[in-house]
Amino acid sequence: MDDYTKVTVWVPDQESLNKLLSAASFSLECGAPQRDASGLFVVTLYASKAEAAKVAALGMRYEIDEQYGAILKERQKEVSRTDRFKGGKVKPKGLGEKR
Repeated sequence: MDDYTKVTVWVPDQESLNKLLSAASFSLECGAPQRDASGLFVVTLYASKAEAAKVAALGMRYEIDEQYGAILKERQKEVSRTDRFKGGKVKPKGLGEKR
């Protein structure tokens, strides 16, 4: 977890986005990229520190949050380890309709 980073990149167009995504192995944030006031697309990516370093070579504006992995590690402590379905013996309950 400590090796993960959050990378924010300001991308001018689709061609630049394709170049960015082919340069390294990233996971994308859910949802469509948003435009900022200057018209650039703001894309949030998640990757290892080694992969995130490849962004610098592309010449786009970017910010790397190197502390993101440590935050993930801390937040993981909040997740329950209890098996609420008791190994498949208890059915999930929710708002879904059974057909």
